[in-house]
Amino acid sequence: LLSTVTGVHKYKWLKQNVQGLYPQSALLNTIVEFALKEEPVDVEKMRKCLLKQLERAEVRLEGIDTILKLAAKNFLLPSVQYAMFCGWQRLIPEGASIGEPLTDCLKDVDLIPPFNRMLLEVTFGKLYAWAIQNVRNILLDASAKFKEL
Repeated sequence: LLSTVTGVHKYKWLKQNVQGLYPQSALLNTIVEFALKEEPVDVEKMRKCLLKQLERAEVRLEGIDTILKLAAKNFLLPSVQYAMFCGWQRLIPEGASIGEPLTDCLKDVDLIPPFNRMLLEVTFGKLYAWAIQNVRNILLDASAKFKEL
């Protein structure tokens, strides 16, 4: 590879990076490792992994859309809204274990296309805004009750 690249002026930057004259970025290191890998690459396996991430993102988006539709209902009791919000955060009674709460909407779906990524982030942002608005309303109500007392 070095002998092929050294003779070609067109790929001078590649020669310098392969020979180590410039500090390599993490992305460039990954590309070089992938290009120089001697083992065969299972493209079908990579495609299946990407499809699984897309499916996971779609399921996550459907779930958040459902929660947002329920959150928009004005007739829900505050206790139902609270239970729904706790369920979304996976806050459960002590003793039961169903797993770690989802800390980032893009966890395990970081290879999906940018449009799907932004759609997930915007939808989760709407849910966060709903939660913050509810907490704000509760605090304002509590403050008004304390002022009355």
